[in-house]
Parts: sequence; structure tokens; C-alpha cells
Amino acid sequence: MIGMMYLVYTALLAMNVSAEILDAFALVSDGQQKTNTSIEIKINDQYNAFHDQYNKEPEKTQLYWDQAQAIRNKTDEMVNYIEKEIKLPMLVYAEKTTPEEIMHPKDPKKDVIINKEKANPNNRRVFYDIELSKVGAKDNTEAPINLMINQGKAKELKQKIQEYREFIVNTMAEVGVKDYGNHIGLLTDVDHNGNPIEYKNANGELVSWEEKHFNHIVVAAEMAILNKMVGEVQTTEYDAVSQLMNRIGATDFKFNKLQARVVANRDYILQGEEYEAEVFIIASDTARNFKAYYSLGRGNQIETTSEGGVVKLKFKGNTIGEQKYTGVIKMTNPDTGEEEDYEFEKTFTVAQPSATIAATKMNIMYAGLENPISISAPGFTPDEINVRVTGGTLQTVSKAKGDYVVIPSSVKEDVHVYATAVKDGKSSSLGDKNYRVKAVPKPEATIGGISEGKLSKGRMIAAGKIMPKMEDFEFEGYNFQVVSYEVEMRSGSESITIGKINGDTFDENLKKRINVAKPGTKFVFSNVRAKGPGGVTPRLNIIEITID
Repeated sequence: MIGMMYLVYTALLAMNVSAEILDAFALVSDGQQKTNTSIEIKINDQYNAFHDQYNKEPEKTQLYWDQAQAIRNKTDEMVNYIEKEIKLPMLVYAEKTTPEEIMHPKDPKKDVIINKEKANPNNRRVFYDIELSKVGAKDNTEAPINLMINQGKAKELKQKIQEYREFIVNTMAEVGVKDYGNHIGLLTDVDHNGNPIEYKNANGELVSWEEKHFNHIVVAAEMAILNKMVGEVQTTEYDAVSQLMNRIGATDFKFNKLQARVVANRDYILQGEEYEAEVFIIASDTARNFKAYYSLGRGNQIETTSEGGVVKLKFKGNTIGEQKYTGVIKMTNPDTGEEEDYEFEKTFTVAQPSATIAATKMNIMYAGLENPISISAPGFTPDEINVRVTGGTLQTVSKAKGDYVVIPSSVKEDVHVYATAVKDGKSSSLGDKNYRVKAVPKPEATIGGISEGKLSKGRMIAAGKIMPKMEDFEFEGYNFQVVSYEVEMRSGSESITIGKINGDTFDENLKKRINVAKPGTKFVFSNVRAKGPGGVTPRLNIIEITID
């Protein structure tokens, strides 16, 4: 997250930055300061462990210990330069105050230094952990421009970063670590391949490293940038010292306990896929290879030799179910000269490709409707599953939840749903399912709950409309609505055509006819048309109501 925010705020060139953005910079800066503190603790623990090893075996450790101390001293200079020569002066300039007032403010509310002990000038390394929420000028851009650009501190900082990186790479090369620069950061002008690094401002114009990091950048963002640089320096130091410590006794093999360990990329695979795992000895030397013998179940034993202290295993997942493999690593003990065995075993599961494809409301699909389905498969996340259909169109409701809707093309063609998954760059078929497509059932036109029979004038007028009633159809959210109908009034041998009525409700003329109708008068509703899912307008049944 810090890296992403770093890209954002280094691109911000606007002088008017919202309070929310400034607070975000403060949050990122605080987070980086805490990270730097954690790294510093790890570094000190590493040096303490290194020193203990030096006291135990000074002859074997001397070369690496001296190099580690040289790296420590160089890192002290680099960290102190960023903290003392850049961070503090920039804060002083922005707040228009003095270093003394920053460290010992008269107003407690202006005390922006979080941990005074870390800022003690007598410390080997000085850290100014700043509480940016208390800095009034955190949106100031004048201080970075004046200090870093006008006074040339940015150019000086870049040169020191380049010198520090070169020093680390050369120091590691002296103890036999080749091409160390290929996996550490602190790059300014060229990348790991020697290609120039291009920096662009918000307008897409090419700018220098100095301008990109310090020109028209608010103080809050600069503090986060500088804290990130300190973190990169500390991380480089920790990695280099760790490498030096690991070089101690590179030709030796002296541990009181060794265990074989297996690390698999995953323990759940599909039939036909390959199971991959790595077997290694804890605390083993990567320069010393060893023999390994292993077998899957009761299969033939396979012999292999490690590369770089690691044996890679591969098994074809041909048999479904839990599979167990066993093996042994053979290594020569340098003290006794005898070969010793270190056994290992592990299980993994082979599953048949399968997917759970279920219509969430019914087992069939209806033409013209959005039929919801959910798709999942054991061993795969929803994002790894791809779905396609034939005989309809697919719409994604929530990829993260595996929810979709399918709209069938017609009742003449079944819908087929297919599920595949891609994991580790490999595509696997998870299964498929076929759905029959039915037309939405035709509703029954009713008045007052009936389509034929007797009603009183009051009940008929109270009903007031034609209602389509769906029998045995509980697909939520879908209904029919009457759009037009024709009415005929019959009394004895006399028949009166009332005419066509648009909509589903009775018009005033029909209501008057009902009110004056005598018992036994029959009202016949025909050519009833209704609009339903998919815009269908079928002709519904005839309604015959006799006035009771």
C-alpha cells in the first residue's frame, strides 16, 4: 500500500491539496515510520546475533564481521544524512522556527516529535519520527523547493544514494557474492538492466530524479518520501548483513539437529494436473548438494540430486483421492564422515474436476427472464472461475461471489452452462450443466378472484380491474399486467357491446353499466391482452361474470 501511495503523491504537483489528501499522506508517513522502527529492531537483533557468533568463532567470523561493521557505519551515515540534513531542516523551514523549538516547543500542542529518545543527537542513528497531523505547514511546497532544488540538496542526496548502493555491492563482491546489485533497490538513473529510468511530471514531461521527488511536492508527501528512502536503506542493510551472516561456515556442516521439510505449491489439485513440492533440510548449506530418494504410494523409488540445496518433486495427479509420498535425504555429516538419513513424508489430494452450478430459484430456465445461477468449485476462488453459456446470454452480477444471470434465447434451444478455471497459468474444465427452457406460463384473467361465476354489483365494482393470476409460478419480481380488453353486456336476448378499454381498470362507462344492471345480467370480457416478461402480450381467457 505504501508503494502505491508513493507513486500517487510523487505525481501530485498541485499546490492546493485537500485536507483529506494531506491526512492520507500523514497516515502513509506514520505507517512508514512504524515500518522503519520494526526494520531497525530486526537489524539490531541481527547484529547482536552476529556478534554472538563472532564471540564463539572469531577466526571463522572475522572477515564477515568486519564487512558487516563497515556496512553498519556506512548506513549510519546515510540514515543520519537524510534525517539530520534533510528532514529536520525541511520541517524547520516550513514551520518557520528553529531546531530547538522543534525539539522543545513551548506550546505542548506543537510538539511534533513522537519519540524524543530516537531523536537524541548522541544516538548512533537519529530518527525524527514526525506527527504530521500537528504540523501546520504540511501543505507547504516552498520548503522542499528551496532546500532540495535551489540549495542543491536533492542532487547531493541522489549522489549519496548512488555511493551507498555502490559501496554495498562492492562490499558483498569482496566476500564472493556476485551480481548483488541485481536484487536490491535504491536505483536512481538506471534500472537493473542498465537502461535509463525516465521520470515524468503530471503533464507527461520528462524531468530529473530531483524534480520528480522534490519539485512542487507538499511537505507531508516529502516526509513520506524521505521515510520510504530511509526504509529502503535499512532494508538493504538488513539483507546484506543477513547474507554475510549466512556465509559464515559456508564450507562447514555443524548443527545439532536437522529436519527435512516439504513445501508444496498447493495440496489440492485436479485430476490430470501436476503436484509440485520442494524438499529441503532446515539450516542446510545451499552449496552442498545431497541425494534424495522418494516414491508416491507403493510406486517405484526415484533417485535425484538437489540443486542449490533443494530437491523439486513432481507427481502426476492420475488417481483421485488422498495421495501420500515418502522419501529420505542422505547427507554426509562433516564431523563423523558418515552418511545420515533424514526422512520426510507428506500427503496431497487429487480431486475430479467439478463445479457447483445451481439455478438459485428453480431447476429450469424461463425464456425472457433473468435466471439467477451461482457457480463455485472447491479449490478455486470465484475470480479464478470463468463461465460461458450457449443458448442464451450471460450477465455477471458479482464475480467475487460467483453470482450470474442467464437470459435464454428462446424456448426452442436448451441453455448450456460451462465452467473453467485458470490457476498458475493452467486452464482446467470444471464441468457443465444443461437447462431446459420453458415459456413463462400464461396467466389466468380474473375479476374478484374468479374468471367465471356470479358476483354482486358491489364486489364487482370494488374489484375494479382485471387481475392476471399466475398459477404455480413463483419466480420473484415478474408479473403480468392487462393492457387492454373488450366488454359485452348480455341481458336476456339483448346484447350490448360496451367496447374496448385500455389498461386493466374499469372505466366510468363500464362502472355505470354495472350499477344499473339487473340481477342475471352477464358481462363478458374478451380479447384480454397482458404484458409480461420479455414484452410478450398473449391473449388471455374470456371472463364471464353474472350479476348476483
